[in-house]
Amino acid sequence: MLWKPIPLIGLMAIGCSGLASLASAAEPVLPAKMIFFIDGTSCPEGSVAATDAAGRMMLVTANVGDVGKTYGTPLKDQEDRTHTHSGTMAVSLPSHHISGASGCCNDQGTRNGSHSASVTSGAATSGLPFIQLLVCQTK
Repeated sequence: MLWKPIPLIGLMAIGCSGLASLASAAEPVLPAKMIFFIDGTSCPEGSVAATDAAGRMMLVTANVGDVGKTYGTPLKDQEDRTHTHSGTMAVSLPSHHISGASGCCNDQGTRNGSHSASVTSGAATSGLPFIQLLVCQTK
């Protein structure tokens, strides 16, 4: 069965189950170092697993000097990593008068003037649906 890759913005998605070899055609089908994904457990002949890409989101760049750069720790198998959000808030309260207080004063945090606080949300996952595919690269 002869197959043809489907280009997806510079990447290839290959879903043919009977794929025997990338080098079996008379002409090379994919250029050297081409990255593609397969739904399988091993890369086809003529390619190797792109281990640097495992667990990472791949981004397109127009700057050749940025090709191959990585950031952060790769995701583990089926991991939907947690994250938090932090922020600082500030408020300036005007003076206020309370009449009829029964001899007790208000020494809570509502005095007039500037007040600030820093908060961090609880840890949460992205919840985005995903599929894990094997990332291969032609030799």
